Amino acid sequence: MPRRRLLVALLLAAACARQPPVTGPPLRVGTSGDYPPFSLERDGREDGFDLAVARRYARDRGRRLEVVRFRWPDLVANLRSGRFDVAMSGVTMRAERAAAGWYTRPVVETGAVVITRPALASTPEEVDRRGVRLAVNRGGHLEAVARRRFPDAALTLVDDNRELGALLATGGADAVVSDGLEARWVVEQAGETVVLGPLTHDRKAYLAADAALAADLDAWLRDRDDDGWLADRRREWFGTTPFEPASAFDSDLSALVAFVDLRLAFMPAVAAAKAAARLPLADARREAAVLAAARDAATARGLDAAAVEDLFEVQIAAAREAQKTFLRLPPDRRGRVAALDLAREARPGIARVSETIVARAADVAAHRTALLAVEPKRIAGRLDATFVPIRERRRIAAAILALRCAGPPCTPLVGLSYGAGRCAPPCSPSVFSPPSRSTPPTSA
Repeated sequence: MPRRRLLVALLLAAACARQPPVTGPPLRVGTSGDYPPFSLERDGREDGFDLAVARRYARDRGRRLEVVRFRWPDLVANLRSGRFDVAMSGVTMRAERAAAGWYTRPVVETGAVVITRPALASTPEEVDRRGVRLAVNRGGHLEAVARRRFPDAALTLVDDNRELGALLATGGADAVVSDGLEARWVVEQAGETVVLGPLTHDRKAYLAADAALAADLDAWLRDRDDDGWLADRRREWFGTTPFEPASAFDSDLSALVAFVDLRLAFMPAVAAAKAAARLPLADARREAAVLAAARDAATARGLDAAAVEDLFEVQIAAAREAQKTFLRLPPDRRGRVAALDLAREARPGIARVSETIVARAADVAAHRTALLAVEPKRIAGRLDATFVPIRERRRIAAAILALRCAGPPCTPLVGLSYGAGRCAPPCSPSVFSPPSRSTPPTSA
């Protein structure tokens, strides 16, 4: 026994010695505490997938973790006011949030679902009728989904996500809107239920107030995808999920597709703002400016500028189609759209996302051989189909597959903190050039 205790002590001492000393400022992480499996209370402390990520990231960066609680309706205001540095609480990538901060690459993909009492409905469409009492968490992404998909149901907003299962169990609601990964917790509370969906294609990521923090956390997440640590945490908290990046390249490609989708997610708000101001959907001068900015950003990162320009041209075309599709809907079927000021919020937000698209394009182009092996339908199928026709999604997929570095083929660099296999200049890994605070023109 003394030998065993000595061995344990030596192993613990070695583990402590490997941990960086706490030298940096505290990392203030915003979390709701009511959104399992991402954020929850267990044994008197905050826990969940995102808290596990936050603890590991803070430890690796030598920072003390401070957990700050927020309410979902206050998320954007709290981030802007500086209450916390980064939101890590199952935060869905949404346009109005991207107008307030910088997103990292997604950590998981999921979708909204509707959970009903038995025999109420066999399809999501059957839930959308008068007399159905539908509950959903107030102020978050799921409330917007509920209002858009179920305008005829009687909506009940709850301030604590953990109440949803109890409402179903006690008969206080006929159905609830939840996240697909959260549904297991709701069903455990509610008992016999029917889960319908998914209703959406969503991605969860981390939202930081500072560009440099977002870039560093993004690079760290890429490394944790590459070494398998994030895959282990996904299995621990989610079970089997369809989002399992097996390499740095998988993570990079998923991130690029996610940010292209996020840029297009601005289009309903942009269309509504243009319609209110009686502005045309197309603006040739602005479109020319965004293409020029994309070429400049591509050149700075060692990308083939023509290929990046092609990618932004097809995004502009898809954005126009998304705006047209949205405006064709009857007003009562559009759902609640974020009211973004075109000049002060929407366009700067789109510019931030556009910068990140170029950065992720550089990551993807660094793996040219792996990229050429990807089937176009794999990319087109992961783009949101809500407002973007399939022909536009296929054109975006083709443009992504055509990305390449400028000059001769890239040579792998070894021993970099951002992972091996990165391109040497002229294909610059994004970790060495984090997004700037500038806001180049956008086509919106």
